Amino acid sequence: MAAGGWEAVVMWPRHRLEDPVAVDGIDAADGAPFRRVLVPVESLSQSASALSLAARIGAATAGKLRLVHVRSWDPPMPRGGGRFYPESSEEATAILEAAMTFAWSRGVEASGVVVEAQSSSMGMAILAESAGWGADVIVLPSRPRRWLGLGLWEKAARQIERRAVCPVLLVYPGRT
Repeated sequence: MAAGGWEAVVMWPRHRLEDPVAVDGIDAADGAPFRRVLVPVESLSQSASALSLAARIGAATAGKLRLVHVRSWDPPMPRGGGRFYPESSEEATAILEAAMTFAWSRGVEASGVVVEAQSSSMGMAILAESAGWGADVIVLPSRPRRWLGLGLWEKAARQIERRAVCPVLLVYPGRT
């Protein structure tokens, strides 16, 4: 386990490297440092480990962070009106602001965006933002597997792992 109570695993597109990542000297395969780091943020408490690692990468490479919060919606029920959003736009903005403050407090340049997407397409929305911004790496907060099924975030993480064109760092909270 890395210092700071978290563990990271590198997920390169289409295959997995099993060795845990040492933060010092993280570089892309061609030797270019990760200077554009994208971090999807679900909530500050669940994303703190990934934000901490991303901030360390950004500080080490003088890079920039792009924080993305997906405000998901469910399609309308038949004869049920419009879309259903589990959180308000104010709540989504507050989550993103807290994450940006976290990054800025560590001396890293960070920008952020709230995107809206159907719940089943959260991962694709994050990948679209990654491609549009030109991310060198995605630092993805993750959780241990559940006993029954996958939640929305886990499904989005799997979409990202499978379809990302840049390296993905999966960051699990510390298991103490």
